[in-house]
Amino acid sequence: MLNPAVIPLVPLIGALTANLTELIRGEFKVWHPNMDIGIKTFTLAIAAYVVVWFALLVTAINVGGDSNMSSGLEVLGFFMLGLGVYTFAKGTRFVSSALQLWLYRLALPSLLLCCVLISHFG
Repeated sequence: MLNPAVIPLVPLIGALTANLTELIRGEFKVWHPNMDIGIKTFTLAIAAYVVVWFALLVTAINVGGDSNMSSGLEVLGFFMLGLGVYTFAKGTRFVSSALQLWLYRLALPSLLLCCVLISHFG
């Protein structure tokens, strides 16, 4: 069983991943047509998008351990829940352009911090 204290972090990772997916696909321009993203911000966001899949896999394996596969599946399930809710609710429309830029910039440290917390306390 996953520690209830870290359960909110897992859908947060999923929502942030959905946000980064919109950046990569260029879908953010629908809600923020005038937003200009610099190369450093874009590079950090792409790095976060690449790292999240590996970090999520390592987190699920670490939380599950040798004998408790259900905790790892809970991590993946809650991740998919956050990813799905953000995608289907069009979460980008609720975020301002300035906040969106900071989400892209802070995505990598946020994702890594969440994965470390889930692995440690999960």
